[in-house]
Amino acid sequence: MFSSTPVALPYDGTLPTGFFQVALPSDAPAPNEALLAAVFAEEAERYDIWFYTDFSQVRLVGLFPKEGGEAHFGFWETSPDAPTNAQAFAALEAEARRRGCPALVGPLDFNTFQRYRLRVGAAPSWGRFDREPTNPAYYPDLLANLGFQPHLTFESRLIRPETVPAVYADKQHLLAALAALPFEFLPLTADTWPQYETELFDLVQTIFGANPAYRPVSGAQFRALYNATYAAGLCPHTSVLLRDRESGQLAALSLCQPNYAPLGLPADQQPNFQRDYPRLAAPTLLAKTVGVHPSFRNRGLMNALGAYGMVHFREWYEQVIFCLMRTDNFSLHFTDGLPAETAHYALYRKEL
Repeated sequence: MFSSTPVALPYDGTLPTGFFQVALPSDAPAPNEALLAAVFAEEAERYDIWFYTDFSQVRLVGLFPKEGGEAHFGFWETSPDAPTNAQAFAALEAEARRRGCPALVGPLDFNTFQRYRLRVGAAPSWGRFDREPTNPAYYPDLLANLGFQPHLTFESRLIRPETVPAVYADKQHLLAALAALPFEFLPLTADTWPQYETELFDLVQTIFGANPAYRPVSGAQFRALYNATYAAGLCPHTSVLLRDRESGQLAALSLCQPNYAPLGLPADQQPNFQRDYPRLAAPTLLAKTVGVHPSFRNRGLMNALGAYGMVHFREWYEQVIFCLMRTDNFSLHFTDGLPAETAHYALYRKEL
């Protein structure tokens, strides 16, 4: 079964034995194959799926939407062996051309709820935060040599302790305006998450549904990733939903958590704020998922979410990372003009 030349295997309802053990970088999280099997089974309803691997140097999944359109690649891990990697991509590209796909886009593990994007450039000082794209530095070069170009770009910005006073001075007017907003602030915790889960699922789909590369997911796939156990890792002092007082509709969300990476938690252990926060020597807040319902945009709610996070920030944290913001997204403006360390990421595209 092992060979030096990549083979192409169609998805037949099971995952190829050994596929997800191929060429894992040392800092990548090990995949949970039981969860992956359920995701593949669900996504096979809308994708034709092909696996490309030599079971040694490279693994790659081709995702071909059954309704047509651009093809995606995902679950990509490779050694620096450029020729073997190029062979796998050549087989993927040939299949995409045969199907009339106009482009290849990735890495994207089915949808933006799963892993996607590459980190571009040197690793930042913080190493890796939860669900941050990480990859060996040679990955972007491999794609560039195969004719891929950055399609969407993203940033994470670290605001260090010495800059925090300037943030408060700059945003004082936002803090002063919080109480007058016609919205109810609903803290998100493991206890309150089940209460809002159904509404929250709908809110997430609505907020992010128009984003490039977004694909809606089922409630089951959403709950497998985002549930009460996940919520137990959120910061209860900065994570919040906004509800419009007049209509009762959820209008915005902000999901934040400490950076638990310095604790080196086992891969199969979910972080828990109550258990793990006290063990952090110099807590860093991660502003992870922030968005506003389309019906409530242009009303200052993105700034309101940032201000809400600032209310208790200095009591609990030393610095903050604004995570994985698209470079053309309004959320970037909250930290514009402030000194920051920035990490860069990209989703790639190749026209066929």
